[in-house]
Amino acid sequence: MRYRFSPMPPSRPPSLARIVVDKFGGSVLRRPEDIAAAVQVVAEQRRAGLQPVVVVSAFEGVTDTILSSASVLLPDGGQALREPRQAPDSPLARETDRALATGEALSAALFALGLQARGIAARSFSGAEAGIRTAAAHLGAEVRRVYSRPLRTALAQELVPVVAGFQGIGSHGELTTLGRGGTDLSAVVLAVALRADRCELFKDTGGVMEADPHLVPAARFLRAVDALQLELLAELGSEVVHPVAVRRARRGKLRLVVRALDANQPMTEVRPNLSRTSGDPGPMMLAVDRKERIARISLVGPAQRMPEILPLPASAEGSFDEGGLRVVWSEVPIGQAAVAAQGVHAALMVSALV
Repeated sequence: MRYRFSPMPPSRPPSLARIVVDKFGGSVLRRPEDIAAAVQVVAEQRRAGLQPVVVVSAFEGVTDTILSSASVLLPDGGQALREPRQAPDSPLARETDRALATGEALSAALFALGLQARGIAARSFSGAEAGIRTAAAHLGAEVRRVYSRPLRTALAQELVPVVAGFQGIGSHGELTTLGRGGTDLSAVVLAVALRADRCELFKDTGGVMEADPHLVPAARFLRAVDALQLELLAELGSEVVHPVAVRRARRGKLRLVVRALDANQPMTEVRPNLSRTSGDPGPMMLAVDRKERIARISLVGPAQRMPEILPLPASAEGSFDEGGLRVVWSEVPIGQAAVAAQGVHAALMVSALV
């Protein structure tokens, strides 16, 4: 069946429309056909009078395939490139960055094609073309500055910019990548620079959950989470949102939403100082960081609700406080990670979340 789409003008003049930055990750872009559902989200935002800016990851598995190909070609299997922030004069790191960036570039071009086929004017941008400037390093460069003029110009021309995430240009003039999860960071820094109304991060699981559902099947969705709590959780091993992206959003006072493509699915708003603005101390959240033979189980929550220790037979344990939150952690053998996480959830979290 073939569909015809006519051009769809914005509902209000571009100068009056609010900007929303949409990040579509590899988990929701598993194949080219999935772009159609993401394009529909952007079309609905345009219909609502918003000005969308799209940031995309590579299709699911593409980055790993590129890394696997590089490891076959390198004599040490790519071991030398596993450390982040490689020297700017490393020829191996330079070429690896350029290879990795092709995944996002492909997604951006195809997404722009999908919008154009829907009658929506669009243009794809590399990270450099979108104004993302980084330190002179490869494979995990730090974002130093964002120039918003290229995207503002595109918006003024009633285009939907589609930016290849995970990349920028270094102060040495070379293409750089931002490390694992770097597309989250691309979206947030662009949203802050554009003073966007909000940044929406689209994930396959939808909103943020109190624990990894693959380890804790009983984990529940959270309608709102504190930005610092989510940042700590990410630093402790959770892969929901890039920790630096959350930090940049918190410092830039950016409204951050984590959601699925389906607007009827649960979504989560990430708010700075949630306990102060809502009066609710907030939930506990669980992170699991697995390294070699050891798994670290970390519980993060309001200090007044937190236990002194976790109810686990641990080989090591500890705690620390930050910004009214407390982190309590224990280390267990990696084979016991799922059972330990489920035990902490059942003992401490089920009755705590109202």
